[in-house]
Amino acid sequence: MTDGEEPANPVCRYITKDSLSFCSMVDYMAVVDADDSTGAKFDSKAEFYYRNVDIVLQRFGCHAKYSVYGCDDCRDAYKYWVCSIKFQKCGSQTVTTDRGATKLVYSTDMCEFPATMATSTASSTTTTSKTAASSCVEGSSGRYRTCLSICEDVVRKCPYVLNFQCPTTETPFFSADINTCNKLDRVSNPDRPSRPWPGTFADA
Repeated sequence: MTDGEEPANPVCRYITKDSLSFCSMVDYMAVVDADDSTGAKFDSKAEFYYRNVDIVLQRFGCHAKYSVYGCDDCRDAYKYWVCSIKFQKCGSQTVTTDRGATKLVYSTDMCEFPATMATSTASSTTTTSKTAASSCVEGSSGRYRTCLSICEDVVRKCPYVLNFQCPTTETPFFSADINTCNKLDRVSNPDRPSRPWPGTFADA
């Protein structure tokens, strides 16, 4: 991420549902800055990006239906995407102490993946790979990645004027594996409600 996007001093803090004014759907141990343990600053940044997108949508003219989806669908999808990026989910693993006791240890490390993420014009941010130890395991010794479907949902539901793009491969920030990726509180497939939310809509 660009300067100011990734926490300068990342720590894991539990963000409870509805505790944030904008990213109210966050309800897990999230990566935040040590100087912003409540996540309020990153919550404000997420809302800032959202408001910029909303301005573009208003100029586009939401009165005209551009697909089966409308601007409200676009706003909702973008909100989930930006909140998933600003509040990445910490990895966690149980370790045994020298005294034989066990405890849960959380990780802010980002596992290394060979691909790089595409630029999102709508957010005006660029993501680059951040290296970690080769033994890094997503969800335990490394943080969880966002489900690729969270990004794809923005492309599906937003008009072309946003020029929003998603990666087509695994990246340091996105994964298509629904068993490990972070989908926030998404539950069912919006196109097929009887099916669960997918890791990627390409497989849905």
